[in-house]
Amino acid sequence: MTGKDLERIKKKFDIVNSKLYWGDDFDVRFYLISRFSKIKNKTILDVGGGFGVICSEFDKSNFCINLDYSQKDLVNCRKSFNNLVNELNCSMTDIALKDNSVDYVICAHVLEVAKLIDIENEKIIQNKIKKFLTVDKVMREIQRVLKHDGILLLTTPNNAYYQSTKLTYNELKFHTSKYFKNFSLYFYNIFPRLNSKNRKLNMANVVPKIMAKIIGREKIIQSLIHKDNGIDRYSVSFFIEAKK
Repeated sequence: MTGKDLERIKKKFDIVNSKLYWGDDFDVRFYLISRFSKIKNKTILDVGGGFGVICSEFDKSNFCINLDYSQKDLVNCRKSFNNLVNELNCSMTDIALKDNSVDYVICAHVLEVAKLIDIENEKIIQNKIKKFLTVDKVMREIQRVLKHDGILLLTTPNNAYYQSTKLTYNELKFHTSKYFKNFSLYFYNIFPRLNSKNRKLNMANVVPKIMAKIIGREKIIQSLIHKDNGIDRYSVSFFIEAKK
């Protein structure tokens, strides 16, 4: 994920709405996109893909489906990417695809939206670890549409960093392990935020920028990923790779 890749992706946001940009040049979704280069000739579903920036980064040999509930976003996707991305207008809890039909599912910063829906609608089962019904439905649907040996690549913010309504480590592991026995969880960007109001004291922003100038953007993106060793820890985001 080089500087040229960054500029190319930013230009895609500018086409639709620059205000929708992720806001962080070292966001975990850049790491996600860096994993796409070896994926060819596959059927890929992007759950909650919006106007299709992430889908558009796949090799053209793939058949990419951008699933979103917003018809407006899907229209923008079609206009922006010249029908290179196929649109699917439906809910992430009821995916209009057959069982075992896709090779890869991308779920980038969507699961926390499902959790917020559950909080707002009080769809929470209070156990030792809280169960969120919409989150559970999303994970169930993803598992259903994946082929045998299909791969899920998922990103979501870590509530340890945001201290709001994002998923916690235990919540994410609970909902993932219910439908995927074979998965790896990673913490992305473990540099601390020393002050929530002063951006200059947020090492998660400052350190990657400084290091990128020294060792290069591509290397720093890869260095921000840390595998889970079974213990909760502070990070900006989570990254999961799961196999059906």
